[in-house]
Amino acid sequence: MSQLWWDIAARSDRGNVRKINEDALLVVSNGPLLAVADGMGGHQAGEVASRMITEALTSMAPAPALLDAREQLEAALQHANQAILDYGTRELAGVTIGSTVVAMTARGAQAVCLWAGDSRLYRLRHGELQQLTDDHSYVAEMVRQGLLNKEEARNHPSANMITRAIGVVAPVELSCAILDVETGDTYLLCSDGLTNEVAEEELCAALSEPDVHASADHLLQLCLSRAARDNVSFIIARSPTHY
Repeated sequence: MSQLWWDIAARSDRGNVRKINEDALLVVSNGPLLAVADGMGGHQAGEVASRMITEALTSMAPAPALLDAREQLEAALQHANQAILDYGTRELAGVTIGSTVVAMTARGAQAVCLWAGDSRLYRLRHGELQQLTDDHSYVAEMVRQGLLNKEEARNHPSANMITRAIGVVAPVELSCAILDVETGDTYLLCSDGLTNEVAEEELCAALSEPDVHASADHLLQLCLSRAARDNVSFIIARSPTHY
């Protein structure tokens, strides 16, 4: 499957409430290599942390094999993790800053995703939307334990409390998923600024549009038409429909 034929659209906005945008996006067509980093709200310099993550990923030389690419992703994110810790010590008198991240790269009919925090990866295949990542958050753990349902978790007062992030402890514990890629799959990498405002059935409807750029415009306007309390950032990537 050609790596050059992925159709990709990316959008990022500070939303309706926040004064600055602490999110960062990375789109590298070769691969492709995609990442969304969400600087942690309530912490100083979240925008610095998210940018340091995308810069670390940008510095990677693309590896031809998927397992090598996975190791590169892991190494780059660990490097960013230590760099953010060092920045907090050096520039902020030890104050913790940090960022969630979801990163994905593909090689032919396979892809790998690494993540920390509650930024997510979804896949739309044959009209069915599936969340491929598990949130590292307090309420997500309660859902996994059967203590909350998804709707209760969404409205829980601790919904924004994450349990993992880049830049908090070293080494950071990353989750990993190896994925099969089919022709015409549509992938969505996003910060929680999108999923806090837009329901999964709305995500599914938008991602089903034939033009990923129209899908991206639709999702952003839908989010901004609501509270948009957080920054909203996402990448839509559709795999090739032919060889």
